[in-house]
Amino acid sequence: MAAKASKGSIILEILIVLMALLLVAVILIPNRIWKEENQITDTCRNNMNTINEAELFYYRTNEAYSDTLTNLLNYVQADSALKQRQALVSLTQSFKQVLNNILGVPAIGDISNISQATDEITGDLMGNDRYFRKYQNIFDESNQIMREMNKIDSSQAFPNFSKTKVFVDSLRNLRDKVSDYVLQNAVLEAINFTDSISYYFEQSEFDNVNEFWKNEATSISNLIGDIKNTDIVKISSVSDRLQKFADRINVSMAALQTANIEQNKTQLVSERQNLGSLHEKFLSPDYFMLTKRYAMSSLNETDSILIHFDPKMFVCPDDQKPYIIDTTGGRHLTIECPNLLDRFHEKFVETVQPISNLQLYGQMDQLDTVFTKTKAALNQNRELIRRNTDLLLQVKELLVEMDNMSSIFFYRYVNELQAFVKLIDQEKMLSVLKPSIEEVLNPMDTLATRIENKDLNDLSQKIDYFNNKFSSLDSAIAAIRLPSRSRRQVVNISETFQPASNILEQMRAGFDAAEAKELRAASEKLEKDLLNALEGVNQTEYVIFQRTHINHGYIKDGEKSWEQK
Repeated sequence: MAAKASKGSIILEILIVLMALLLVAVILIPNRIWKEENQITDTCRNNMNTINEAELFYYRTNEAYSDTLTNLLNYVQADSALKQRQALVSLTQSFKQVLNNILGVPAIGDISNISQATDEITGDLMGNDRYFRKYQNIFDESNQIMREMNKIDSSQAFPNFSKTKVFVDSLRNLRDKVSDYVLQNAVLEAINFTDSISYYFEQSEFDNVNEFWKNEATSISNLIGDIKNTDIVKISSVSDRLQKFADRINVSMAALQTANIEQNKTQLVSERQNLGSLHEKFLSPDYFMLTKRYAMSSLNETDSILIHFDPKMFVCPDDQKPYIIDTTGGRHLTIECPNLLDRFHEKFVETVQPISNLQLYGQMDQLDTVFTKTKAALNQNRELIRRNTDLLLQVKELLVEMDNMSSIFFYRYVNELQAFVKLIDQEKMLSVLKPSIEEVLNPMDTLATRIENKDLNDLSQKIDYFNNKFSSLDSAIAAIRLPSRSRRQVVNISETFQPASNILEQMRAGFDAAEAKELRAASEKLEKDLLNALEGVNQTEYVIFQRTHINHGYIKDGEKSWEQK
């Protein structure tokens, strides 16, 4: 019995371990799959965005888009202006790094922090002046603190510290607004500021500054207490901000009291040498013309994208097929992900196959042929009667009406459906098929209803209208005087157009409810196929998990499909 119990315990323990492992897998594996899916999608869309920006860059100079990725890459990489901007950004960043290093010298950083915090205190006091005026004591305290704080820039008790602070501020301002300076001039300014900081820093009266701040800190603390005893705290958080700025100054003042002056000075000397080396580099023949330009802290968005353009971006990371570039018409551009397009296209073709040979298509082609011959006859007669203004005007009006047959719904829907069936057979791009499918669904349903009801009313009325107009026109032309030679060349428009009525009867007689049923089925299936194409397909992983593969979209004339509603 003991052996059986032991065996049962082992099985139970194994089951517990397996369940624990399964629980861990359920938590970790889906999260990893989702991250990988998102990463692939982001990479693919970033690639397409880069190709699109490169094409626009190419177009600005060539007034045409490149239809090959290799040619596009070669053009971008060969652009000297882009290379110069990249080099200028690199030089500017090197310069800013030295400035950051100088401002990062511990004692200089503390002085910079003190300067910024005092400015914040003064600014906050001024910004809340309207609230302080309600309480005379608070108003007076605030003004007194501002007057005292302003002395930090020109105090007789610590003149060397004041000058150090001014030059530290100047250096920080230079770093923050470096793009306002020609790069060569900016380096010279930085050298002058750093030399001045080094000179006055070692002579700074830190004890006097600390004593000055103790008095100011007490005044600020008293002001904060007075503010908190009023209703100002309900409409402004000035007291909290003042405390925060004062605390920052306290920390920096304490650090200055224990600062190693020699060590800080050694760091300043080292960074001053780096500035000198940069200055020499900027004046060298290789960089002289470039650094005479204004500094650039960063490339603009387009340049940043182009500078990272490389062959790895030619293919979709999902299926390793090259992106599709469509420059149809010369002025239009589409960049599309190739992933799953063949698979989706097979579904579309299969769905459309039952309605690809409706007898309506052939009949509508015959009707169009009659229209074409009739318009040719009208144009021939127009030349013969050009001296008769009234008849000439009638002919022109009829030609316009025949060109506007798309206003007849039945005629338009049949032609749209036939054009769509041909498109499905020739095109795989979702950027083309998606809007085409969305636009053809309503015509398909409407045609199905018209076939079921044998409804040709609008087309029949138009054919009858033309028959009456052409008969009247033939009679009018027969009644006017024309030279014998011209008379022999006149075409009877009614006879030319007569087959249209016969074709119309063939359409009505050929209406088949089975075709209507096929149209409805195809419409519903197309809508589902499109939805599936947009949602992607699932692939089973580790038996119970699913990885989703999608087509990652397209950019068409600058519009990104994944940003559209």
